[in-house]
Amino acid sequence: MKVLFYNFYPLDSNGMPGLLDEALEYLQDPENAVLFVTCSGETKPCDSNPEESRIRCWECMLSSRLLLSKLKHPNFTHKTLGEFLSDEARRRVKSTVFQYDAIEDVKEIAYRDNNIGLGVVSSYVSMTRNLNPALTTLNRRYFDHALRASAYLTEATLEMVHRFAPDVVCLVNGRFGGMRPVMEVSLSKKVSTSILEFTFSSSRRQQNKMKYLDAMPHDIDNTARIIEDAWDNWCKSVDKEKVAASFYEKRRKGETASDHVYISGQDRELLPANWDSSKRNFVIFNSSEDEFFCIGDAFDKYKIFPSQIDGILHLVQQASQDPSIHFYLRIHPNLKRIKFKYHTGLADLFKDYPNITVIPAASPVSTYKLIDACEKVFVFGSTAGVEAAYWGKPVVLLGGAYYLYLDVAYYPKHLSEVDALIHQPLEPKPRLGALKYALYIFGELGTPYQYMNYNCKEIKIRSKTLLLPLCYEYKGSMLPYLSLVIFFRLVNLLPHLYFKKVTMQALCAEN
Repeated sequence: MKVLFYNFYPLDSNGMPGLLDEALEYLQDPENAVLFVTCSGETKPCDSNPEESRIRCWECMLSSRLLLSKLKHPNFTHKTLGEFLSDEARRRVKSTVFQYDAIEDVKEIAYRDNNIGLGVVSSYVSMTRNLNPALTTLNRRYFDHALRASAYLTEATLEMVHRFAPDVVCLVNGRFGGMRPVMEVSLSKKVSTSILEFTFSSSRRQQNKMKYLDAMPHDIDNTARIIEDAWDNWCKSVDKEKVAASFYEKRRKGETASDHVYISGQDRELLPANWDSSKRNFVIFNSSEDEFFCIGDAFDKYKIFPSQIDGILHLVQQASQDPSIHFYLRIHPNLKRIKFKYHTGLADLFKDYPNITVIPAASPVSTYKLIDACEKVFVFGSTAGVEAAYWGKPVVLLGGAYYLYLDVAYYPKHLSEVDALIHQPLEPKPRLGALKYALYIFGELGTPYQYMNYNCKEIKIRSKTLLLPLCYEYKGSMLPYLSLVIFFRLVNLLPHLYFKKVTMQALCAEN
């Protein structure tokens, strides 16, 4: 079997060690051959180097070499991306002019019949969290360069697949501009595509590899099957229901549970000042819409409304004639530092509707007190939805979510069904689906690293803890890696600060 690996940056990422571990796993079979391709600077701007710094590129390539030097095997070949780009391919990319008038146009852009726009927009939104950028001169320059980088990656991947003829293509995540073209080409060529993602242990110190075949980790249909399999095939000694329940208990207590803690600063007993227990109180938990902005049809096909704002407006307007119903919109705490209109404009948007109260992202009002006190919960995919179901509340899901198929929430498919679910009293769904979801998130699924040590060494610097993956050790020491990182970061410090403080602010211009 021939296996092609591609990784475009090792910096600040578990992708490179994870892929190398996977490569070594394949190489245990002497019949397998591995071609491992890394970036040689053609794909900037990328998620690790949005400022297009040559210094950052050199740091990235040397970090790659440091890891690759650990792998010695006769069936292992390392090449760089530039070795698969002919002069003709380079000329073809340089001569391409990308036409777009809005962010939605960018999402549709294809190159050589493979979509490159979704990955580019996903990277931009992940970097800025701006869902509606103004196409200023600077933003157009960013998108043009990023689209050209993805076109180079498309050309190189087509040549890799042609020249190496892999049976399997392996990459990480698949969502962003520096990797999505590899996935798009591989799938279009009907090559088996293995996409890796990584799960944290409950302590966040150890990671396992998760493998998704011919689908991104964000694919709801595929993930639903994985969740069911994980539940049905649990074989660890600890009780699976106990593990799953601990996910919800830890989150409610404000303890780390495989994600950030979002309730710090909340008063556990606090409800909104205007809470009226005599009314039918419904809580809406919105989501960080930017997180799933550019997944594609795997998520978008489950949307009932074009946006969460459209959905919330519909709920409020449909219930406006019933004075017994009052909505409380709990803005996701993850949005507290977001200055864009899709967040800051929410309070003004609903100021003319007396039947809704907007609770700001930074409000001390308790998320869990809201869940306990309300009649029902409306969500667009937020984890708060499955948490509310676990704690015994009826939940209405109005968009895509990994728990969509788990019978956790009512999922209307038409507006008439939405309207009925607003007014009808609803019974809570069984708790089983919520437990299945939690086991998937918190059950330390996947396979441990076998050949690359991605456990972390802790270095405490005053009040901060720096985690250094042990796979970067060279002859038993972290000093070569630390020296490399410190040197390049210092050399690039002023340009990087300028990018962060000046260029990023300009890139965030909103339409």
